[in-house]
Amino acid sequence: MYKKNTFLAIIPARSGSKGLTDKNIKNLCGKPLIAWSIEVALSCKYIDDVIVSTDSEEYASIARFYGANVPFIRPNKFATDKASRKDVIKHTVDFFIKQKKQYNYIIFLEPTSPLRTTEDLNKAITTLIENKDGAEAIVGISELETFHPEFLIKLKNNFLNFLDRTQKSKVLRRQDLEKLYFYEGSLYISEVKKYLEKEFYHDKTLGYIVPRWKSLEIDEIEDFVMIEAIMKYKGYVK
Repeated sequence: MYKKNTFLAIIPARSGSKGLTDKNIKNLCGKPLIAWSIEVALSCKYIDDVIVSTDSEEYASIARFYGANVPFIRPNKFATDKASRKDVIKHTVDFFIKQKKQYNYIIFLEPTSPLRTTEDLNKAITTLIENKDGAEAIVGISELETFHPEFLIKLKNNFLNFLDRTQKSKVLRRQDLEKLYFYEGSLYISEVKKYLEKEFYHDKTLGYIVPRWKSLEIDEIEDFVMIEAIMKYKGYVK
């Protein structure tokens, strides 16, 4: 709880990953991938409950071992490739409403972003609650660098095809470019009612800036290799 506001952390862990089998429980630096998100959420002093939404009894058992609450097994209709993030969140919120338990805010934490820290969660929560301009949500973003639009081109018959006429005459320096940001997936926080009305991205959403290395997500085996190296270098693993 923070300033009388209650927070529910939802960690989704569907078992049907096709790109990388059992990705959410794959070993990362000695722990199942999902454990990193669970432990960070449990260490956040403002989060009131940490639940894992999964369609798998095996995943549920692992989540409970690491301290998460798994109050239900997610119905199959909310665990398909076509099921949306909103389906998962609304199902969870509705479950707790039926239990006569409601929260002011939801925090959605994808297991595939294991580089977020408890400090990130604490700071994002306080930034959102302390905002005086009517903020209703906050999401992780990171600065575009290598993939800035000014660096983008097309190919025409294998030759460079510039997006505008002046581009080919420019010598671009990164420090001269306008700062742009992209949505990264490390954290999403929103008032519950506003999320159900608007989702996370709207004109009352704040951006929580994370460095590029923290924005890395796990989709493929190569991501595991890179993130594992970063974790060892940055001291996540002793």
